[in-house]
Amino acid sequence: MSHISPFPPLDSIDILTLLPQQPPFVLVDRLVHYDEQSTICQFTLPADHLMVEEGVLSEAGILENMAQTCAARLGFYNKYVLRERVRIGYIGAVRGFVVHRLPKVGETLSTTIHIEQEIMGITLAAARVMVGETLIAEATLKISLGEELPETPQQ
Repeated sequence: MSHISPFPPLDSIDILTLLPQQPPFVLVDRLVHYDEQSTICQFTLPADHLMVEEGVLSEAGILENMAQTCAARLGFYNKYVLRERVRIGYIGAVRGFVVHRLPKVGETLSTTIHIEQEIMGITLAAARVMVGETLIAEATLKISLGEELPETPQQ
């Protein structure tokens, strides 16, 4: 028996409709996986991004990529699961942030968020950023749920 998803195909979703961030500050290109426990977003690093320095994404950019993957998850959940407007999440804490190497312009980051715990509007998520088969960064983020975003033409 085949399983029919109640959600649109992920490759048909404009990532900007899920995020509070907008260009030129966006650090995710596409949502490639969503389920109850994990989310994966990808981002191909352009040379002209604000957070590129000397041909590599800064450490702050890597952390923001992790946060935006969490935001894409939250946006998808609110828009397609709850059928509500996208809500803002706030980083309350970052633990164990380790950068093994900085990604280079042209490389595609694949960022996985695994939900470790959700309670009373607070989410604890483990983040791993890969380039190909290489782990380049990891952290645990504590995210708190905020207010709904105002309606925009993209949403």
